[in-house]
Amino acid sequence: MKNNLLEINNLYTTFRTYAGKVYALNNVSFSIGKGEAVGVVGESGSGKSVTMLSIMRLLAENGFVESGSIIFDNKNLSELTDKQMQDLRGNEIGMIFQDPMTSLNPVFTIGNQLVESIVKHTKLNRSEAKQKAVELLKMVGIPSPEKRLKQYPHEFSGGMRQRVMIAMALSCEPKLLIADEPTTALDVTIQAQIIELMKDLKEKLNMSIILITHDLGLVADICEKVVVMYGGTIVEQGTTEDIFYNPQHPYTKGLLKCIPRMNMGRERLKPIEGQPPDMINPPKGCPFVERCSSAMKICELQKPIYTEIKKGHGAACWLHEAGSKGV
Repeated sequence: MKNNLLEINNLYTTFRTYAGKVYALNNVSFSIGKGEAVGVVGESGSGKSVTMLSIMRLLAENGFVESGSIIFDNKNLSELTDKQMQDLRGNEIGMIFQDPMTSLNPVFTIGNQLVESIVKHTKLNRSEAKQKAVELLKMVGIPSPEKRLKQYPHEFSGGMRQRVMIAMALSCEPKLLIADEPTTALDVTIQAQIIELMKDLKEKLNMSIILITHDLGLVADICEKVVVMYGGTIVEQGTTEDIFYNPQHPYTKGLLKCIPRMNMGRERLKPIEGQPPDMINPPKGCPFVERCSSAMKICELQKPIYTEIKKGHGAACWLHEAGSKGV
């Protein structure tokens, strides 16, 4: 569609290991519009981060996109040369990596790392890039930015390092920001500040955001759409309202039951029993079959078809196939 900034179609990504081939992504498809925020949720190992690394072409040496297409701003990323992808990263697509504690180089100052990123992707000289670095640190709420530029990562708290990572990702005003667990390991007060910062920057820059997180509350606060992943595939996607108030996949319902609510009193949270599937030997049928209380015989034998419940909201579950009851 013309209004989509990013379209992922039928993406399959695998990793070759000594134990065998890991089928990390299996037929993943979704899109994100210009200026839209999409949340990608699911347990660890569901394929969230691998999807984003596939977009950025930053997979490990043993990782491969076997098939499918990734169209960003009318460009097929799989057809770009390494040089073209280097120019695209940081310039048009920014990424906040998962761990701010290890994402910054400890032997260079914050200023060196920010300025290098700006010089590489813009036409600014080092003096102009340094001035922009000061402005970026101000924008993300870091006090005394001129002084902070001369300091090293170990002199910053976790929340401050995360702000530096956001500043670095935004240094070239990208069209798309990928935020991989941006509030992990941060205290609640800093989390709230990071959330407000991202919402503010989205509005100011009309920037699209892909938010990878385990925190469904964070998704509800920032995102217009939600993609639910499990076992390397998308089991449900729709608007935030659809997912939270009308979930259609047993896994999505299970995730929502794990969220504490104000009116639940002394009621206990209900965890999803069991373990995620083995991605070296994935199930023949639905990846959620071993943990699903509604599983039928067909769920073990055949992968469910993604069914659109209404426009923009669909789920991959045999319960939505006509005549599937009692199969």
